[in-house]
Amino acid sequence: MSDLERILTRVRDWLADGGRVLMVCDYDGTLSPTVGEPAHAWLSADVRRNLRVLADCPNVRLAILSGRDLGDLRARVGVADAIYGGCYGLEVDGPDLAFSHPEAEAQQESLRTIGLALNQRAQVVSGMRVEAKRLGVALHYRDVPLAQMGQVEVELSRAIQRSGYRLKIFHGSKVIEILPQVAWNKGQCALWIRETTLRSSSRPLLMIYMGDDWTDEIAFEALSRQAITIKIGPPVPASRAHYRFDDIDTAHALMAGLASLAEVKGAA
Repeated sequence: MSDLERILTRVRDWLADGGRVLMVCDYDGTLSPTVGEPAHAWLSADVRRNLRVLADCPNVRLAILSGRDLGDLRARVGVADAIYGGCYGLEVDGPDLAFSHPEAEAQQESLRTIGLALNQRAQVVSGMRVEAKRLGVALHYRDVPLAQMGQVEVELSRAIQRSGYRLKIFHGSKVIEILPQVAWNKGQCALWIRETTLRSSSRPLLMIYMGDDWTDEIAFEALSRQAITIKIGPPVPASRAHYRFDDIDTAHALMAGLASLAEVKGAA
């Protein structure tokens, strides 16, 4: 039996026994394919339809947790009753719940200043693009010539030095993420969503978390005893997740299988 079959069998039995399911997934590389230009990462019609089925099912809560800005994430997914977590969980919004990290909120003006400073300098670095988020800034360098990469670091350093705040800076796929330095991450956000969901009903809850990025490894570790965790991608490097899917097609197959189970349960 494959990992996909094992998970679907467990969910089917769980729903049949009257339990609920909380499905939490990353967006890029999990629901949408990884593409060269992040602005082009959109869901297929089939994936969106399956997400809507899950969000509409009374026995399922659906959450999308991403590094994208909350507004951008909501617009791309387009499912009204889903829970959305933007900026790696710094802000969350969904039916009957909302969260915005207070320490991150306090740094919002500083982040805006950093974004403006980088935008002003973007013209001197060919291909550099600045993405302003409500609680973060993303500096994209995919189209920057190799000879100018050093200048990207120089401009980032100059912009950060003016902020006066401690910041969290890390590299993604051809992007540098600039976030408030607060004690919060995808794992803590996923746990918060789980605890909030548990309080809404006394019925037992089965949580599933699926992602492909190194930031999802933090969530896999935090949820090791709380959820079924699934890594999308190759076996190297090793993952903390319980299960692994080779590619996004298998992730889509899981969502389709879960939607079918939800429809059957809804019709019962």
